[in-house]
Amino acid sequence: MRGPLVVVGDTLLDRDVEGVVNRLCPDSPVPVLDETAAVDRPGGAGLAAVFAAASGAEVALVTALADDAGAARLSSLLTAAGVQVYGLPLAGATPEKVRLRARGRVLLRHDRGGVAGEPGPPTEAVLRLLAGASAVLVSDYGRGVARQPALRAALAATRAPVVWDPHPRGPVAVPGVRLVTPNEPEARELAKVPPGGSRLAVAARAGQGLRERWRAGAVVVTLGGDGALLCSAGATPLMVSAPVSAEGDTCGAGDRFASAAAVALAGGAL
Repeated sequence: MRGPLVVVGDTLLDRDVEGVVNRLCPDSPVPVLDETAAVDRPGGAGLAAVFAAASGAEVALVTALADDAGAARLSSLLTAAGVQVYGLPLAGATPEKVRLRARGRVLLRHDRGGVAGEPGPPTEAVLRLLAGASAVLVSDYGRGVARQPALRAALAATRAPVVWDPHPRGPVAVPGVRLVTPNEPEARELAKVPPGGSRLAVAARAGQGLRERWRAGAVVVTLGGDGALLCSAGATPLMVSAPVSAEGDTCGAGDRFASAAAVALAGGAL
């Protein structure tokens, strides 16, 4: 029996506060936002897990959770979205990102809580989950989950295809992952590629360099509206275009891309 798709990584609580601005503050030249609505949603690896579950896949999330109201809210939101939650103990507070918005534009982002740190070790249930997964997505947001030694050992040992969505502040991928999915700036920074040449040439050097350094099966460098560049061993990089939407918030595009790749691999795609 095939196991679930397992997402591993750092989860945050995202809160969008919508409002209207009709005046400036009398004691400081800043806009006053009159709140009209507020929406909470899982961010980071939690958002990737929600995207995967929305595709119809059975999804389990291994993440670090503090003992506070923010973590309780996250667990409730994730469970409602059909995601099984496996928590690792986290000292301190749940990280939160609060975006203050008016007329569809972000006026200010307020981050609070959650100093990054290594969480506690995984339970035996988590280790069994990873051993029997149909695929694994490591959604690294540089906050410590992907650095946990016992978790990394389990990721290196699993027979499931692994997709690694990296972060410049995070660790290197474990050897042998099937696919690494950095965006263009992340690929350049992680591969230490100097500037020079066309955009595609730089992306190709970064992708191939990262693939060789991390001993990954392939690296796909996402290029926003221009699509993605797939770099694999012994082949010319493949440029894949993407349809462009004239409207919409691009927040979470990388999470959706990585989760879609993991869902495909879980279903048997090469």
